[in-house]
Amino acid sequence: PTLRRSRRRRARQRPGRPTPPTLPAVHSAMALLGDVRSFRNGRLEFGEAAAATAACRDQGDNASPERPSLEQLVSSQAFLVISVGNCPQCEELAAFLRARDVPLEVYVKWDKGANEYPALKEALATHAGDVFSFPQVFADGVYQGGFKEVMEKADAGAFDDLFEREFGLEPATLQRWAERKPMVVFSLPNCPQCDKLREDLQRRGVPTQDVFIKLDKAQPEYAAFKAQLQKLTGREKFSFPQTFVQAVYQGDYDEVISKAERGEYAAVFSEAYGIEPAAAAEGGGQNEPPPAGA
Repeated sequence: PTLRRSRRRRARQRPGRPTPPTLPAVHSAMALLGDVRSFRNGRLEFGEAAAATAACRDQGDNASPERPSLEQLVSSQAFLVISVGNCPQCEELAAFLRARDVPLEVYVKWDKGANEYPALKEALATHAGDVFSFPQVFADGVYQGGFKEVMEKADAGAFDDLFEREFGLEPATLQRWAERKPMVVFSLPNCPQCDKLREDLQRRGVPTQDVFIKLDKAQPEYAAFKAQLQKLTGREKFSFPQTFVQAVYQGDYDEVISKAERGEYAAVFSEAYGIEPAAAAEGGGQNEPPPAGA
């Protein structure tokens, strides 16, 4: 019973709610953040050795250090995370992104004791508002928000295309969602077969509000999601709904209905949702509606 309640709790997690990094991951990120680029006294420094080298070069050349503005920093890279020292949320975001192999080059740490910090903070306030906390993030030159907003966007796949384009990272948002729950059904709005499958699973006692994840073709991340589904399903062409049980692909509407009627999900439904096997085998796939294409 304890295991069942634990799995039910995991099943209720929403796809837009990021899984917190583990404590070792946060500690690792803290160590990593000690070597990210720092913005101090008008300079971008890359660790102690690089900073020392840059200082020697400037002294030898009698050159004045460049003082990049916030706008220059934002335009200098596709994804920018601005952090400060002694910032737990900066470290947690670092652990979250590092787990997705986002490189350290995206981080810039500001020194609150630097002469230019008040001006930089004032410039950042035009995007974040008069009262804000760190970290603060920009993507493709557009302000994305602070810790909570960026964690939610990243976990929802909003940056999948950017991370693949800029860092060569393979998008895995849908895979992560499928791994979090005993059963996941990817659906679309105005999808008759999606509605029919929902009704069938509801009759079996499945908490469909925790199972169905509705994608939207109108959203900019849909193209990346479709490509991920093509890879996860092994099908170039497919229709909705698409179903995964214990992170294993189950097929489209017809295939899932057939498996459910044969009782193939009875054990999963019993363990994950407390549904008695007899009830799990009930339902029906009669009068099948037309599919919604990808």
